[in-house]
Amino acid sequence: MIIKDIRIKTGLNGYIEVETEDGGYGKSVPRRGITPNEARLAKTLIGRKAFCSQTLVLEAFGRFYGQGISETPVSLQTAISNAALDTFVKCYPSEFKFGYEDLDGSCGLIAGAVLDFDGIPVSVLGTVNASINGIGPNEDMEGNSAIGKKGEIMAELGMVTLPTVVIEAKVHNELFSKVLNEGTFLVKADKQQDNPFVAHSIFNAANDLNFPVIIREDVMARVPGGMEKQTRELANKIVCLGENLKNAQFSQEKLNILAELALLISQDGGGISFMSNKLHEIIGGAGTLQGTSAVINYCVPSEYYKEYLIPFITEDDLQKYVMLTKQAVKELFKVLPDAVEHAQKHCCSSSLEDLVLKS
Repeated sequence: MIIKDIRIKTGLNGYIEVETEDGGYGKSVPRRGITPNEARLAKTLIGRKAFCSQTLVLEAFGRFYGQGISETPVSLQTAISNAALDTFVKCYPSEFKFGYEDLDGSCGLIAGAVLDFDGIPVSVLGTVNASINGIGPNEDMEGNSAIGKKGEIMAELGMVTLPTVVIEAKVHNELFSKVLNEGTFLVKADKQQDNPFVAHSIFNAANDLNFPVIIREDVMARVPGGMEKQTRELANKIVCLGENLKNAQFSQEKLNILAELALLISQDGGGISFMSNKLHEIIGGAGTLQGTSAVINYCVPSEYYKEYLIPFITEDDLQKYVMLTKQAVKELFKVLPDAVEHAQKHCCSSSLEDLVLKS
């Protein structure tokens, strides 16, 4: 998993290639090219481990945003992430099922295999949600959404109706962070629409490991029209800024308007651009097939956010995720028949293809 080389062509037609010691490969092309200074910063990551890609790129560039704001750092993360996942494919070609996202404008690698967790066979899938040109991400294929090539791989691994642990990021969440004193695992699953057996297996596992943990079964409900409403609200704010800019006369006035627009695009824009409206009504913000799963986040307290601004995964965090996931599988195995029955009874994936690939 060590990054062996980062090859960069600078200029307007620039690109980034990342290669790991074991042959993993990823390539990305930033929309507005690459400067020599950006190339110098990216190459500082040669010799580092290719996991925790966001943390690596933060170390190289300080900060970055999606939606076309920071195209070179996002492209670098794309190349590193694809190379990291491709390393497993290259090392175990007969064991892994793999392919690339087949959504228009996406370029992320998808790869999975069946692993042995202390005698329990576990289907594991990694998905790189990445857009070409460093402007993404499009996350219609996030979580365990069974769409396109990803759906095919999930079917081969028997994952479509299997009880599933969806592992998400280290986050600052205004609803929860303000009441936390330390990093805490957050288990999320709607009582009606997700899988309570998976949720409580994760919660029990965290308690077994003495990890701080909270469980919420009231924050993952799918809301008809919810994403469409948020999209319209953001659009209205942008329209209002455009009208203000149209009438602006003074330099500082224009600067203030453009700065507010940049803030909306870089931060609020991510909350509405990551998923298609109708799909969001079915699989929600974490991309979870109904009845199948629960989600793990690692939530930081408000004091962390005030100091670091952007949460990032450390190797210690990563080891905790690994320990929790393995322990959760053991707990889930104890109630597997009930969890499987719940998943098969409630799962609905047949309409996803029409909503996404044919839209």
